[in-house]
Amino acid sequence: MPSFGVAPSASRRWAVPLVLLGVAALWQGGQLAAERMTVPAGQGLWISESRLDDGRRLLILVEPASRHAAIYHVDAATGTLALKSTRDVTWDLMVGDFNAQEPRPAVLQKMLQTPAAPPAR
Repeated sequence: MPSFGVAPSASRRWAVPLVLLGVAALWQGGQLAAERMTVPAGQGLWISESRLDDGRRLLILVEPASRHAAIYHVDAATGTLALKSTRDVTWDLMVGDFNAQEPRPAVLQKMLQTPAAPPAR
């Protein structure tokens, strides 16, 4: 396996086995279980799954310590796991307003900081 010049952290070394464990736990007798699951907090990972409209499952893996997220699709018929996206969300979480609908956060903040007008008589 290439090292890319970075030694993997302990939690990253467990990421792939835990994802596979999560998929195996979801797969039961040719059917995927309907419940959501999380990996115990001591492992440093969070896993959630939900059903997509086309019958596949959406598996989301988040490693809070490094602020990385990975998205997978699981085919219910075959159990195949397809990585769809990975991302370091550190910078995402610093953006106060992106692709938001009205009322935007700045408008809400201004509304809450403006003294209320006295009631009309």
